[in-house]
Amino acid sequence: MSTATVPPAHSRHRQSRGRLHRALHVVTNVVLGVAVLVMVALAVSVVALKIGFAPVLSPSMQPAFAPGELLLTREVPVTDIKVGDVVVLPRPDTPGERYAHRVISVRTDQDQLVVRTKGDANQAAEPAELRITSEVVPKVTGSIPWVGEAVLAARLLPVRIAVIVLIGGALLVATKRALWRTAR
Repeated sequence: MSTATVPPAHSRHRQSRGRLHRALHVVTNVVLGVAVLVMVALAVSVVALKIGFAPVLSPSMQPAFAPGELLLTREVPVTDIKVGDVVVLPRPDTPGERYAHRVISVRTDQDQLVVRTKGDANQAAEPAELRITSEVVPKVTGSIPWVGEAVLAARLLPVRIAVIVLIGGALLVATKRALWRTAR
């Protein structure tokens, strides 16, 4: 008859902690790996498909697009713009800012496209026509709900600092793990 020896309680506790530590290590590696793959896929998509992004700032395009959504855009030739398209254009009254509205009229004047736009929720069209001088225009192809909120929040200095600290911390942890593995 053989007798099984039972390891002391502290040994079982140490083994249990070791398994938990290894499991957490695997989970964090998987999460980091998936995050890297998603970021690479997004970067490739942006470059290869020429995708752009624009946060919705106001309710002027409701119900199609609500404030806080992130618009996905794709540059199209100005000759492809037609009535009904939602485009992102520079605000004539505020240099450096853009807005997304629906095109309600299109005409050509001296070989340049001239459009009038209107927000879906607005009662009236924009007061002035906009002469498009570029060869391409960002046309809205879709949207992602709530992501625009994060883009807008990223403009705030405390949020930028927090993101930089988080990314820096993640890089330090990844470097430490890589060095630890090579030292084994």
